[in-house]
Amino acid sequence: MDGNSVHAYKLVNSKGEVHYVKFRWKTLQGIKNLDPQQVEQVQGKDYSHMTNDLVAAIRRGDYPKWDLYIQVLKPEELKTFDFDPLDATKIWPDVPEKKIGQMVLNKNTDNVFQETEQVAMAPSSLVPGIEPSEDKLLQGRLFAYADTQIYRIGSNGLSLPVNRPLIPVNNGNQDGTLNSGHTLDKGVNYQPSRLYPREELASARYSQTPLEGTTQQSKIQREQNFRQTGELYRSYSKKEQDDLVNSLGTALAGSDNESKNIMLSYFYKADKEYGTRLTSVAKGDLSRVQKLADKLSD
Repeated sequence: MDGNSVHAYKLVNSKGEVHYVKFRWKTLQGIKNLDPQQVEQVQGKDYSHMTNDLVAAIRRGDYPKWDLYIQVLKPEELKTFDFDPLDATKIWPDVPEKKIGQMVLNKNTDNVFQETEQVAMAPSSLVPGIEPSEDKLLQGRLFAYADTQIYRIGSNGLSLPVNRPLIPVNNGNQDGTLNSGHTLDKGVNYQPSRLYPREELASARYSQTPLEGTTQQSKIQREQNFRQTGELYRSYSKKEQDDLVNSLGTALAGSDNESKNIMLSYFYKADKEYGTRLTSVAKGDLSRVQKLADKLSD
């Protein structure tokens, strides 16, 4: 399967110039899904079949690969879209992609606990030159994920071998839970300090973003909630559409009538055929679905 960054990020060069980017991984193995019947057959026998397939492929030297692509926008281009490009639920369909690298998985873990279960993934863990954008969802995740990892593996989680940089770290952190031996020279645990000054790299400073407006709680202004959903459905093959309708329709069938019809109206607004077929499988009220969809704007 392919992968993507979900959020937009900023790339900042040595001159301080900012560009907004989205990252996308494209699989070189091809995309393959299980239809509803195959799910029962395959997962009923081996619930971890995808993990086992990955491990087995690497063992035999059939290394899986993904090409990394980026899409790039200048800050002034953000206003040219009829939707908000920083909305995490949107893709950038007309922005060219550029290949910048490749990832090859060529080694399995030696110790699953140390190398997998202790990994502290967080979108706030970035290297100089890559910064978070103003994406509303990303701004929340920057704190939430880092805070969750501190709760899960302790305040020194970033000192674990799987999480720490390859080069020695020189910071002012002191003690904390599960400290594995990090100590402070001269006992200075604050910054800046004239007693033990530490060099601060200018390249690690975040770029400056000029702002003009009012701080407020508000939803995204240019939502466009349905167009890309319809385009995605229409991009599927006939079999993929059938599998989606049957699986999703069956899941919706057990909902209460009003909740079901509200959900179905969203799909109908995205694509009338999609919504009509789902309504039939989910045993919804098509007349009610159509009336609800008429009230929706995109």
